[in-house]
Amino acid sequence: MALDTVRANKLRSALTILGVSVGVITIIFMVSIIQGLNKAFADQIESLGSNTIFVAKFEPSFGKPPGPDEIHRKDLTMDDAEALRREAPSIAGVSPIHRLLAGTAHYQDKQTDTPIVFGVTPYYEFVHTQYAARGRFINDIDMQDRSNVCVLGVDVVQALFPYEDPLNKEVRINGNPFQVIGVMEPLGSFFGQSRDNSIFMPISTFDKYYPDLPFPQTVFFIIVRPQSRAYVKSSIDEITDILRRRRHVAPNEKNNFGISSQDSLLDIYNQLTGATALVLTAISFVALMIGGIGVMNIMLVSVTERTKEIGIRKAVGATKINILSQFLIEAVVLTGIGGLAGLLVGEVASVLMNKYSPLPAYVPVWAIVVGIGISAAVGIVFGLWPAWKAARLDPIEALRWE
Repeated sequence: MALDTVRANKLRSALTILGVSVGVITIIFMVSIIQGLNKAFADQIESLGSNTIFVAKFEPSFGKPPGPDEIHRKDLTMDDAEALRREAPSIAGVSPIHRLLAGTAHYQDKQTDTPIVFGVTPYYEFVHTQYAARGRFINDIDMQDRSNVCVLGVDVVQALFPYEDPLNKEVRINGNPFQVIGVMEPLGSFFGQSRDNSIFMPISTFDKYYPDLPFPQTVFFIIVRPQSRAYVKSSIDEITDILRRRRHVAPNEKNNFGISSQDSLLDIYNQLTGATALVLTAISFVALMIGGIGVMNIMLVSVTERTKEIGIRKAVGATKINILSQFLIEAVVLTGIGGLAGLLVGEVASVLMNKYSPLPAYVPVWAIVVGIGISAAVGIVFGLWPAWKAARLDPIEALRWE
């Protein structure tokens, strides 16, 4: 009977369905963007290493530059990294890193001005689970001799050696000669920035050429790999204890360094995006409420038009519950059709956005279930008053209705 009513009033039903569909489309669209961003962020963090812990003198943050207090903190040192390796039993490996932004590399008549120069140790490969695809990586002898050797990322290789093998060739990095001993495996990108546009050299050689460059030109940080994911928390506790002792932090003072793991980075990200998600969700529910008001309006009109039908049904024995159920089912059918249409359009829109725009979009299964449930709930909530009004009609007065 509900479907017959929808077919009998095609234009009116279509407009009502459209109102609900717009609300559901908005919800699915917002959810797909939020979930897509969350998934993309989690994948980016995961790409840095499954269990890695980041230690620096700065507090972990996103899009927020370090404050003056953080900038003037005492730098971490190679001795700190060695102390972590020596004294923390939960740690499997430690990789101290010195980073120089925007170095310059030359080979014959070719040049690239964008690579990031890293000073690293032989432990880098194991800690980051990133290895040289060709040639070899930096070893202990390179460190001891402060050798002018380097390992190139694939972007630098493509820029300087598009048609020849880079191994054993001499390149100039910021004017200094270096022998290429290896090429890293492709690492992908991190938030739009290529991780393959990089040059690796021994950290002792880095300190030889760039001993006193200030922040933000150079940054020193330590990457730690726990024994396994189960040891992340204990590793953080051990790192905190060791560095507080080494940096002479009083028991009542807060840390003058920052420690972050994948989980803590995700927590910070969720805190920053939680308010945005709440606003977007509120907007979505406002759109859905407008669709619900349209459902209530149409159902009230329908009750008025079908007053005589209601009187006849009551005269032949229909109860209040029968009439209430009939109009509630009609409202739920209208919003259910609108919800399904909205889900279909929202899913197609998220697929197109994922394919043709830089914004990631992902619709989880729970969002589809919630979308259907919400559309049905809108039918019940906004159809309840019209249905109750129909159920309370006096059959004698209803039969007189013209």
